[in-house]
Amino acid sequence: MSTNKQITVEGHQFEIVTEQTRAGWRAEVVNTVKTAFAFDPTFMSEEEAIAHASDALRSRDVSDFLG
Repeated sequence: MSTNKQITVEGHQFEIVTEQTRAGWRAEVVNTVKTAFAFDPTFMSEEEAIAHASDALRSRDVSDFLG
């Protein structure tokens, strides 16, 4: 099962894609040119995966995710 969540950071659109695996939830950030940035850890819940990706987008230089 996977879910997509739209988020805007500093005027840039991103999609947070989560996927449930046997090991837990995975998250990746996809920018408007469809470059994906995956996070290595797995999370206990989808909400935790989304929160981690959202926090990363907001706390780091957004240009790191623009491709």
